[in-house]
Amino acid sequence: MEYLLLIIPFFIRFLPREFRKDKTDADTWYHISSVNSIYNNGYRIPDANEGFILGGRYDYPYFSHWLVALFVRGNILKYERYISPIVDIIYIVIAFIYFRFLLDFYQFDEVFQKSINFILLMAFSVSMIKISTGPRVYSFTPRIFGELFTFIYFISFHLYILEGNVLFLFLAMFFGGLTLNTSKFASQVLVLFSLFLTIFLFDIIPLLILLLSFLLALLISNGHYKNILFQQLKHMKQYALYGQYNHPALVTRNKLTQYKLFFRQLLKKNFKEAYIIFQKDLIFLNIFYKNLDVVFALVLLLFIDIPDEFLKTILFIGLIIFIITSYKPFQFLGESDRYLDYLLVFSVILIVLFIPQVYINILLIIEVILYLLTLLLYFKLSSDFGENFLATTEYIKEHTTDKEKNVIHGILGMYINYPLSFLTKLNSLAIEANYVFDLSTNKKLMPKPMLYTNDFDYLYSRYGVNLILANKKYLNKEIEYDFSKFDLFYENKEYIVYKRRAL
Repeated sequence: MEYLLLIIPFFIRFLPREFRKDKTDADTWYHISSVNSIYNNGYRIPDANEGFILGGRYDYPYFSHWLVALFVRGNILKYERYISPIVDIIYIVIAFIYFRFLLDFYQFDEVFQKSINFILLMAFSVSMIKISTGPRVYSFTPRIFGELFTFIYFISFHLYILEGNVLFLFLAMFFGGLTLNTSKFASQVLVLFSLFLTIFLFDIIPLLILLLSFLLALLISNGHYKNILFQQLKHMKQYALYGQYNHPALVTRNKLTQYKLFFRQLLKKNFKEAYIIFQKDLIFLNIFYKNLDVVFALVLLLFIDIPDEFLKTILFIGLIIFIITSYKPFQFLGESDRYLDYLLVFSVILIVLFIPQVYINILLIIEVILYLLTLLLYFKLSSDFGENFLATTEYIKEHTTDKEKNVIHGILGMYINYPLSFLTKLNSLAIEANYVFDLSTNKKLMPKPMLYTNDFDYLYSRYGVNLILANKKYLNKEIEYDFSKFDLFYENKEYIVYKRRAL
């Protein structure tokens, strides 16, 4: 009976994109391009994404891209919006089976009510549905796959502790290897949590399984994982030395001055500005929204005696990692609240097992309200890369066919070149997010952080750029653009395309 309730989390994740079919998250366009490149390369890992002039080597963890290409083949754009909700439901089903095992193992009563509570709390969990770093389930992202594989890695080790069956260690190793080939952030979670588990449990096995996972990742990728690992280590080094001190999204994160500014904006009733600061910088405050369920469970650790050492330890480890990565010297390890996401299932289990029903009901009501708030924000922001953008790229594709003689560039905010090549079938600059490292020193390309150049002569002579697609609102910000050498090629109410006149 309770399995029927799994319909709720599926539709919560599926319906928003049914109402906003054209709302594809900016990062997702890179993953769409990667899936398409792998499919067109005969399911072999390509050297680079098709059409990405400045995209660099394809050293991103490949497995989720390859797996999706295997199932959807050349129809990634058609099925993209279904992928993450389906994987998320698989995640919740496995979590529920794991939860029911624990109920039986520790002989808890009221199994039916606890099962309902578990599914509902997982369904409306803000840690899974939050809009602030995603939203993670409304667009295709390897992040979902990474969370699933990492979760199986953790519970396999837990089941080994409880059952003593060595097969669970092989299962952990297998999914550890998949995680390393799937998601950079999940790989960091795997490493940090495994190291701390070895320390706090006084057990060498987590470290041993981690090392074997690295070996397996290398074997199953036919050696390609070394490229992924070297690129990730390079990225982390660059972020540690430069990015976290210069990246526009990080320079003010968790600074005391931002907390003071937030309260000043509230007093002035500048609620929009206060909200932006709250979401972006106030790590120790916004987790009460971003990870309310996990925070709730962490507080429980102070008041209850948990009979399971693994559950208690992994929650404590997550809290330590969250605190460490919230401060500047360690922010290169990624958004600290995302480490709490990997504690979700363990947090919900503790809440369901040790909290009276009345408090669970209150928490669930709060989560439903927060979910509706994130949904409202999602629909409000749903114009990004929407109908007018797709109409523009479709026009370009239909009226510009010679890929060798045409190169397109977009003035529409960062990551915008990700969809251009895929949708127009032309080469594009495809300037990636690593602009804070390799491209920030090239003032010809990026004269200011997150702002592409207006030197169209340079783009033409160096890269052959003869088509410029722009969001009109970006043409009036911080920099002047001279289109005197261009003709108007296409225009709608949001976008405009210029084509360089032939010499």
